[in-house]
Amino acid sequence: MTSKGRLRLAVNVTKWEPNPQEFQFLCTLLPAADSEACNKFRFFDDKKRALVSRLLQRHAAFMALDIPHEAVIIERTKGRKPYVANNIEKLHAPNYNYSVSHEGNYVVLASEDICVCGCDVAAPHQLRRNAGQPLADVLAAFTKQLTPDEWATVRGSPLESEVESRFRKFWSLKEAFVKATGEGLGFDLGRCAFQLKNDNKQASVAVDGVPQPSWTFHLHELGQDHCVSVARAPIPVIVDAWGGFKATLQLPNVPNERHSEALTASEPPFTMLRVADLISESRHAEYEAAGGDLL
Repeated sequence: MTSKGRLRLAVNVTKWEPNPQEFQFLCTLLPAADSEACNKFRFFDDKKRALVSRLLQRHAAFMALDIPHEAVIIERTKGRKPYVANNIEKLHAPNYNYSVSHEGNYVVLASEDICVCGCDVAAPHQLRRNAGQPLADVLAAFTKQLTPDEWATVRGSPLESEVESRFRKFWSLKEAFVKATGEGLGFDLGRCAFQLKNDNKQASVAVDGVPQPSWTFHLHELGQDHCVSVARAPIPVIVDAWGGFKATLQLPNVPNERHSEALTASEPPFTMLRVADLISESRHAEYEAAGGDLL
């Protein structure tokens, strides 16, 4: 049975077309700084992704930790890894942590209760901002981020669609790796080398040429064209210069057997949610009055 603190959640934002009143109502459910951040984006699709990401993070904390949506406190590490900062007892999920990502059609979130996790969704080329560029030009910009062996795998197919798909997998794996550690933009992605396994459903990693057997990686497909990578790793890999995230871990020294169980547990599938699912029941009437659809 999957633990309450181990979540895999996704929202398809392309299916959601809010009117201005609905969008602004949802912004009022967030802290003022978050609402302002969502509205700073130039394009409305980016505003939607940013808003849904923030709502999803709070809903996940409600699902996993029973914190009321409006009471969830989210802070970030120096490397910009978000974490729930509420000072509560978490017996069933002592090391609750999560990772969130959005690109293309989806906003996704993965959480773990014992080990640390990272996740990343990679959209197909045609849904990216650089969709008008030839794929070869796009890939050329990432020459140093992939290793020679990874590039050999990417370019090992004569089909451009397969080349793009393989690149997307490696890129999402690398992003999931960095999001798990929380190291942020300072990490050289070329240092980590991935090998795809099990029909591209799993992967292994070596860092600076050294295999990392304690890391596990699972790849998911959403909508047949978006790749989601979920990384799981032992607690000691966390990079947290300010110490706030580590302070929330109530089992920092995980017994080896329990750590191993968490790292090797079967990977849950992603559960699809609607925007309406992210809203506290106590605010449903207001949401409907603003034009939101609860059905």
